[in-house]
Amino acid sequence: MAPEIFQGQKYTEASDMYSFGMIMWEFMTGRRPFWDEIHDIELIIKICDGLRPLIVTNAPEGYIELMKECWHSDPAKRPMADNIYVKIYKMYDNENFINQTKITESSDIGPVAINNPDAIYKSRPLSRMIKSAMSLRNSRSQSIGNKFY
Repeated sequence: MAPEIFQGQKYTEASDMYSFGMIMWEFMTGRRPFWDEIHDIELIIKICDGLRPLIVTNAPEGYIELMKECWHSDPAKRPMADNIYVKIYKMYDNENFINQTKITESSDIGPVAINNPDAIYKSRPLSRMIKSAMSLRNSRSQSIGNKFY
């Protein structure tokens, strides 16, 4: 889920592009985003503060850059679907594409036998958890701000 959704904004094409970036990461690693994290209010806060999945492997030229663009913290700076299409087409059309897509063996990619038991991938109501996370995040920001005055 895009960070701005946690912060009370409406779903937009830009939030879909953030999700597309997560799908790109899943294709690249064979894992679910934040598979090793507890899916709680702390994770929501971390995502709002800029946490993104760790990039652990090589990819065709432009792939990682596009994925990071999709994850931009400012929704207005994320690429639109037609721009993504053009960039992916150019990657595929590149004669070096096949050479750049060699499978890399690493313990950091591929499915994991066990996710964190508190990583929940089933649909569930999040409104209460989101409110708690934003309240906690705001109070932390205020207390940090008060320490400097």
